[in-house]
Amino acid sequence: MKRIVIGASLAFTVLLAGCLPQVERAEEEVIVVEETEIEEEQEFIVTPSIDTPDSYYRNMLSGDGEYFRSQARGVVADAMQNRVDLDQFELGLMEIASNRFGQDEFYFREGSYISGEVINSWLRRYDPDNENNVNGLNPQLAGGESMEDQMRNAPLMISHIMEHNYFSGNEEDGVNLGGVVIGIGVRSVYYFQTETEDGRLNFFEQAIDSAEAEEYARNAAGIMLERLRQREGLEEVPITFALYREEPRGSIIPGSFISLAEVGQGQNEISGWDAINEDNLIFPSGAAREAQPALSDSFTVFRDEIETFFGRTVGVVGKGRYQNDTLSELQIELNLQSHGKAEIIALTQFIRGRLDSTFQVNAPVNVYVESINGPEALITSMPDQEPFVHVYGN
Repeated sequence: MKRIVIGASLAFTVLLAGCLPQVERAEEEVIVVEETEIEEEQEFIVTPSIDTPDSYYRNMLSGDGEYFRSQARGVVADAMQNRVDLDQFELGLMEIASNRFGQDEFYFREGSYISGEVINSWLRRYDPDNENNVNGLNPQLAGGESMEDQMRNAPLMISHIMEHNYFSGNEEDGVNLGGVVIGIGVRSVYYFQTETEDGRLNFFEQAIDSAEAEEYARNAAGIMLERLRQREGLEEVPITFALYREEPRGSIIPGSFISLAEVGQGQNEISGWDAINEDNLIFPSGAAREAQPALSDSFTVFRDEIETFFGRTVGVVGKGRYQNDTLSELQIELNLQSHGKAEIIALTQFIRGRLDSTFQVNAPVNVYVESINGPEALITSMPDQEPFVHVYGN
């Protein structure tokens, strides 16, 4: 008889308790699920929930507590133009999933149905004459007098594909795959290179029209759905596709999700797409001042007060994330050069006293104080809550 044992790991809670605000220990629970009389016993551990301002999925671990890593882990990292896009892409997929797969009912696990080899084959250019490229989802090379022309006329549109799995389980029904979320990264700039006859490399970049890239990715999602339905275990499961438009190389703000499509249980076609209204702004900047003048003024006041405190110019940068034209999070980063521990403590106290009065917003405000030695302090302000403050030790 196959028994799937799902237990909560208290050690995981202790690990997180040192670095997250308002963390509470979760009681250990064990769910024993009996399935077939043929297969061997299988055991999973489910990490406990943690009480934090942000909501996170509980993770499914193997019976010995090892984290399940996707076979494709690393493929997306290699394709990403910058780290901020990679982080936002992955975390944003979980946020999108939470609207369909509730965090109280489902457990998260990295994708296990699409291997890295398969994703690589999908990210290649389509070429019917090359057996390695017959499954490519990027455009086939177009006509042109030179290789540069051919590549410019057919830019690579799709940059990344990421799979997330969501499971649910109890004693009566067993542990089952409840849904899959597929993230599709879409380029905003196409970077490419050509080689001359004498071996020299020429580097180029070309902006990609956002509407054209989105339409191309939507069509590619339809092909992915057809292929996924042919995989064992995915014939009936609900699948969500989310398109993410990445920022140009070197950007300090991440890109954003632009649209999603939900495919119901057993459905074999994408019936429609819903637009996602998401944006990121840098403070200070002309774009932020034009789009959010009030918050821009507040940020300027905050920056000036910090510089008055130090008596010199300090690197202060804000990153505002907007969803449906409403601020959902503001991150502020302070980068210091030389300092003493007493100075850090005083600065943290100063910021704690100024945060709520300066930024009167209904969204989390997180201030990260860093130096050449690493993180120095964290101040988090949540709406209608006392700010959380932590000063890192030596």
